[in-house]
Amino acid sequence: MTLLLIAFICGDVLQNMALANTARYFCVAGAAGMGIAMWSAGRQKQQRWLAAGLLLSLITDAVLLFAATSRWVPLAVGIFSTVHWCYLHRFVPRVSGWLTMITFTTWVTGLIGVFAINTMWLILTAAGYTILLCADYWLTHRHELPNPRATWLARTGITAFVCCDLLVALAAITGINAGLSWYCYWPALVLLTTSGWAD
Repeated sequence: MTLLLIAFICGDVLQNMALANTARYFCVAGAAGMGIAMWSAGRQKQQRWLAAGLLLSLITDAVLLFAATSRWVPLAVGIFSTVHWCYLHRFVPRVSGWLTMITFTTWVTGLIGVFAINTMWLILTAAGYTILLCADYWLTHRHELPNPRATWLARTGITAFVCCDLLVALAAITGINAGLSWYCYWPALVLLTTSGWAD
């Protein structure tokens, strides 16, 4: 994973998007691969929800990194809300119905946004995603996993995830380099994945 981060930094500095995006995706694929290993090892339910979230990240990051046009972004954001819904299940086995409804609605608005090509649908999808991200952050910090080390890693990972999304939002508003978000996303993936093995 560290070598992939170095490859991404080189691609980012040299403005070689093919190298940067490939390194990014292999980083996500590595985390998802570890998630599959956790799942197949028959570990606890908490790890299975983490693995499911990491596998969904493979889909969303493929869309965000390699889609020919930005029309697919609302759907990717909608799917990412499900990633956080899965992460929530690690700490709260019975996720409340309203969070599940928001997740479903975010999927629907994201799917409509692909075909309607209207900024309103992206805004609605982003609003639903933001609620799920905040709920994930809040509940991760309010509850604990059986292993204190796993709890600390997961909390630090979700905090890095929030920082990543704040940088994405800043990039959309101010025009700063959106690639900066990966300097937070990479540790988020590493910390969350490691927390699954520590549990």
